[in-house]
Amino acid sequence: MVTSAASSAAIHWPQIGDILQNHSGGRPDPTTDLAGKSFAVSLNDGGRLDLAFATGELLSWSASGAGGHGEQPYQAFNVRDGMYFVDFIDANDELKSVSLWLDLTRNAVLLIEGSVADRSAEDLNLLTRVERTGAQSVPTLTYRTGSFGASTVADFPRTDKLFGKYFRYVYSDTHVYDHYYVNPKYYFWYCWHGPDAGIGEFDEADYFELAEDVYLICWREKFLPCLAVTVEDLRSMRSIGKVFGADSKSWRTGNSTVGASMSIVATIAPGAPGVPA
Repeated sequence: MVTSAASSAAIHWPQIGDILQNHSGGRPDPTTDLAGKSFAVSLNDGGRLDLAFATGELLSWSASGAGGHGEQPYQAFNVRDGMYFVDFIDANDELKSVSLWLDLTRNAVLLIEGSVADRSAEDLNLLTRVERTGAQSVPTLTYRTGSFGASTVADFPRTDKLFGKYFRYVYSDTHVYDHYYVNPKYYFWYCWHGPDAGIGEFDEADYFELAEDVYLICWREKFLPCLAVTVEDLRSMRSIGKVFGADSKSWRTGNSTVGASMSIVATIAPGAPGVPA
């Protein structure tokens, strides 16, 4: 009976191609604000990131330890004045995604590198996967900070300000999800409408504070090689980001920028009944 139920769930679990459909209804159009601008970023780990936005659709980039490309497509979104979310797939390697938080008001950059290149943990049961890798998920995310045109060191601290908050995300008239942010390692999601309708999971997440009432939330699923990088503006109650992953059978990748309007369903304060302080 358990095997049959698990098999049924696996059959109906959506793949990356399903998830990327119709998730951009709450997303603004990409901006061309960065066209013609170049940035030489000194990364805090001693590396370097060079960005040259040739047009509103094409950029050149190179990053120590992360590769680069002469000219390739990208998308950029203006979250607030002088603050941008930039996203693209490494044109040399479809298994690697690159996202940037570019804050021109602080001359600061947060570089987020996602990957589904390592499949070694794919067929492990979850307990063995955690024992061997320290994570439930197959996708990986790494974070590097840097500054340009200034002597100050960029700082995007991890944050606990979202813990206990329960949000509803409306990506389109057909895609509605709830997220509950639990602690520094996990969050819970449930889908009311969309490819995941009727299912939910308890997955890994990372949280950073980008500016006042602006947060970066990055999550990775455990059953699907899929990750997301999202910027949440609690002033405008808007989420802008990307979803990237691979088909669990063919391992062909997909990447799409997404957006949603947000509303607060509930806030469960630490120390509330049943919640440890």
